[in-house]
Amino acid sequence: MGDPSVRNMTTWGRSHPNIISGGPDVSHTAGVSHINEFPPVRFAVGVEAAGSRRGSGPPNSVDRLEAVKRLRTAEFAALLLEPALLKAQIVQVSQITSNVQVDLGSKLAALRTRVRALEQGSAPSHHE
Repeated sequence: MGDPSVRNMTTWGRSHPNIISGGPDVSHTAGVSHINEFPPVRFAVGVEAAGSRRGSGPPNSVDRLEAVKRLRTAEFAALLLEPALLKAQIVQVSQITSNVQVDLGSKLAALRTRVRALEQGSAPSHHE
């Protein structure tokens, strides 16, 4: 009925649709994205990938095939998460850019006010 790892990732994707779509779950606090909230993906290698075997002796071809299958499943799960992570990073960069634009806009407005005040203070008086 399919590999449980793929089923788990599919279930996780269905239960977190906003993360995949870049919706409300991708939130920001002071311009910092919560990318670390994504579940960790870890690749199993070697004996760990083959799983624990009840018998002793060298792994047979079925064990090796199962290990490769688990490794490919983990790689596929990581590939499924990659677009969501990239989307979250794009959202973060967009928010930072917006914050910088607002900051520069307010500084520019303050600078214009100072320049006008200096120009008015140095202009020749019409009352002389």
